Amino acid sequence: MPGLYDLAAKLKSFVDGATPRDELEAWAAAVLAADPLGVAESDHLPWEDAPEEERLFWRLLYALETSDAPDEALRALGARALACLAAAGPADTLELLPLVADQPRLCTILARHRDGLVSRTGLLGVLANSGYPPHVKLWLQHADAAALARLCERMESGAWEEVARTVERAP
Repeated sequence: MPGLYDLAAKLKSFVDGATPRDELEAWAAAVLAADPLGVAESDHLPWEDAPEEERLFWRLLYALETSDAPDEALRALGARALACLAAAGPADTLELLPLVADQPRLCTILARHRDGLVSRTGLLGVLANSGYPPHVKLWLQHADAAALARLCERMESGAWEEVARTVERAP
């Protein structure tokens, strides 16, 4: 059974344009088809040896398999996920995956909030329905405009390790 880094290699090939989307989707479908649905038949070792890697593998595979995003949007998401994995490792990437996936929209909303186009109530509504981890929501709720701008700069530059450490402490 392929693992996280096999998926990362396939995803990188897609992001770089070397693998067409239908080939990536066929690979993902084959992996899903080969996975036994019964817990008794599943290999428990990956879940015991590297649970974050295993969980991230399945979340990314599911995201690829269910995405109806245009190719360029999926490539951009793949590039952000790979950058986060390279910079922050599997555990932090797993935790930040909702933020990684939503980064362009979030940074647009934060810029509009800073410019007075999105109210605080509007921002809180977005955060309440975001699917971000609770500590990330809390950080975003309490961060000032400068901290929010720095967060977006870090995400846009691929400094995901800094993003992970930033949202773990008070803004």
